[in-house]
Amino acid sequence: MKRLTIALLMIASTLYVNAQEVNQYYSSWNTTDIGVKINDKWSVNSEFNIRRTDFLKKWEQFIIRPFIHYRLSKELDIALGFSYIDNNSFSKFRAPIDFKEHNIFQQLSINQSFSKFSIQHRLRFEERFQQKIVEIEPNFYNIDGTIYRHRLRYKFQVTVPIKTFASNSKLNLVLYDELHLDFEDSYRPEAVDQNRMNVSLSFQINNHIKIRSGYHDIYLIRKNNNFNNRIWETKIIYKI
Repeated sequence: MKRLTIALLMIASTLYVNAQEVNQYYSSWNTTDIGVKINDKWSVNSEFNIRRTDFLKKWEQFIIRPFIHYRLSKELDIALGFSYIDNNSFSKFRAPIDFKEHNIFQQLSINQSFSKFSIQHRLRFEERFQQKIVEIEPNFYNIDGTIYRHRLRYKFQVTVPIKTFASNSKLNLVLYDELHLDFEDSYRPEAVDQNRMNVSLSFQINNHIKIRSGYHDIYLIRKNNNFNNRIWETKIIYKI
């Protein structure tokens, strides 16, 4: 696992060096994650993602993502979920028209705790059904059918405690890097799709509510040019 982590992070670090042309834009991502514990093994939760760009003027994405977890042990968690993604055409260098995606994903999380920090490895494999955009005539586009693709996401996250308050609330520093590998329609990686880096502060208010907010940088790899989305992201997690 250590060798895999190092190799993936080395690949991710080269993405910025190899870029020829980079289109930059700025976004605000806001997520609400509601979870319900059924018993010691089973739990369910759902994410609601509101993503705006161009200084909040335009929609970028709206995502609903419910999934169910099964806890194998204190360190291991598996999950099965579904994502509904509404992608918006907000710029001339992105998709020419709005399109939707539905995907099914399987997920494995490995949690490791140490004396002064904790580490999480997350592997998520997605089966993606994207609406196919076709050009009917010059500068006129329409949806015609569906494209089926696969993608593997690996996230390496480090959480460092900063302070525990008298009320038992906690402040943590969270750092992670997530690499996306595009399988297209095969069962082997065809290309690097994107890389995500995040630096944020997480405040555990009580046993039910956690707020995390910070800087999220996404680098997307495409055939003609690349994209850099610079994001301020806030996530509210509510566990019942």
